[in-house]
Amino acid sequence: MKKILIIKHGSFGDVILSLYPIFSIKNYFKNANITVLTDSKYEEIFKCIPFINNVKIDNRVSVFSIIQNVKLILWFKSKKFDWVFDLQTSKRTNVYFFIFSKLYSFYWNGIAKKCSHPHLDLNRTQLHTIDRHKQQLNVAGIRSFIKPNWSLFVSKTKDFNIKKPYAIIVPGGSKHRLNKRWKIKNFIEVIKFFSKSNLLTILVGGNDEVSIIKKVDEKKFKILNLIGKTTFLDLATLSQGASIILGNDTGPMHLLVASSGKKTKSIVLFGNASDPKLCAPRGKNVIILQKENIDQIVPNEIKNLIN
Repeated sequence: MKKILIIKHGSFGDVILSLYPIFSIKNYFKNANITVLTDSKYEEIFKCIPFINNVKIDNRVSVFSIIQNVKLILWFKSKKFDWVFDLQTSKRTNVYFFIFSKLYSFYWNGIAKKCSHPHLDLNRTQLHTIDRHKQQLNVAGIRSFIKPNWSLFVSKTKDFNIKKPYAIIVPGGSKHRLNKRWKIKNFIEVIKFFSKSNLLTILVGGNDEVSIIKKVDEKKFKILNLIGKTTFLDLATLSQGASIILGNDTGPMHLLVASSGKKTKSIVLFGNASDPKLCAPRGKNVIILQKENIDQIVPNEIKNLIN
């Protein structure tokens, strides 16, 4: 039985996109024992996947955290992996290869110098994440690219008991990337439109978005505020019954779009802070709206798309 390590840290959106190559690796190495090395905040996602045997937490401590770094090296040495798939492909994981390769021989698929299966395409950073992963796995001999089973992330125990129809809005995003956020006044205009159309608006997001929602009069419109109250699995569950999903280019949108129903219309908003050709959610009924400045997108554009 092959022992495989898959490395994936990164942002939440990148983690969701990495599920395509992860399912493809399992499809190729059908009887493999698979371990994922990731941030603790993504443990919930990877533990939902039945073929992932182990999740090893690596919160990427400082290089000066000698004890923790030595523990990671000793852990890797003890596991004797046959293959390592570096889906993070960062300077840090290149250092991992440099150190780990001194311990024993294994196959490594990534961008590290002198690794056994390097992805050397000079245009790799100009590819959408899914296409880049597809090319990278191809170097390792994995030709079939598999779509993840998104139903695995839908909660089997939690029932929100929300009456349809409803729309999900993701009004926030990273607090460090405010230029990726559509102004809340624009979202309020769309919420008004939803209310007039007898459509409940469900607001979701993390703790960073709690301050945003204070600007919305929840009593005035049909709103269910779940900001700061949902897990990743809750988002997947909610997406199943949504008529519309609307939000900024942020991690939760990837999971919402991917696990939504076939008839759900998903609208993702972009400015010039990120390139949808490289990182946009993919799926049926996904509409990308992009302007040089994200606030150049006007609420009427959203209304017209929905109508």
